[in-house]
Amino acid sequence: MLLIGAGAYAATVIKFGNLNKDLTGKVSQYNISSNAANMALNHRIVNVAIFGVDGRDDVDGSRSDSMMIASADFEHNKLKITSLMRDTYVYINKDYGYDKLNAAYSFGGPELALKTINQNFDTAITDYVTIDFTAMVAMVNAVGGVTIDIENEDELYWVNQYLMDVNDKVKTNSPDVPETGQQILDGSQALAYCRVRYVGNGDFDRTLRQRKVFEQVMAKAMDLNPLEQYSLLTKVMPYVETSLSKTEILKYAGNVMFMKDHAIHQEQIPAEGYVDTGMLGDVSYVFPVTLVDNIKEWYQFVYETDYTPSGTAQDISNEIDYVW
Repeated sequence: MLLIGAGAYAATVIKFGNLNKDLTGKVSQYNISSNAANMALNHRIVNVAIFGVDGRDDVDGSRSDSMMIASADFEHNKLKITSLMRDTYVYINKDYGYDKLNAAYSFGGPELALKTINQNFDTAITDYVTIDFTAMVAMVNAVGGVTIDIENEDELYWVNQYLMDVNDKVKTNSPDVPETGQQILDGSQALAYCRVRYVGNGDFDRTLRQRKVFEQVMAKAMDLNPLEQYSLLTKVMPYVETSLSKTEILKYAGNVMFMKDHAIHQEQIPAEGYVDTGMLGDVSYVFPVTLVDNIKEWYQFVYETDYTPSGTAQDISNEIDYVW
């Protein structure tokens, strides 16, 4: 539970200095290249990894079910969300070699997941937020639900199939989504919607569904007054694991909520035009084509500037090209 009051929350809207001043001491720990560190140190942009994990007792390994990078861009006054494709073929480390991106969380929790993201996508991220099923349900319910267009009968069928599992594991009793078209979904229904991957273009559409829900939650939160925003934080935080301190959460959240641009800008990595899918043996993967091009695309999206990927990132890119 957050111990700082709503008045202190409102007072956190301040002018930032160097947002990444503690980064230098963490470069080696989190596999951050000097190129990425220099970029972060010279820009007023905060990047935080968001991991959505299954969190169920009967699921072994806790692979990250969804992965995003939330970027609070205080230079251009924008909030940006990057979805990372969980099936992306990446290098984890010398012990695990190449595998799907979401395997890193299973092998070594958020720290190994951060290291894997940093060395593959040449980012400089040291903080994370992990959200499990219960937290996702609480977030959506706290903003009064989300409005989602259920596009067809197949999607409706799978949403309700997943909803049975969500109700069982999160101990809720949400009714089936009744029909296609515009529907107001509660937390459990929205979580079921986010988990659908057997309709449309597989995991590509799945990450799009996740971004739709996350965008609405953030947009509704940004439209609340400071007291309501603080109340939302206190409802959600007991269900969230994070490396951020309570003071940092209040500081970043307070400043994001008061950005002039309330639009949520979105990207997916691997990005459209720089991605392919295929099999290695009997396992399907998403392949960045190329990894270097995807890194450049991400920096254009987040930092709105050109970027030269590090030698390590270029080596991994070449290895993926060779395999694929």
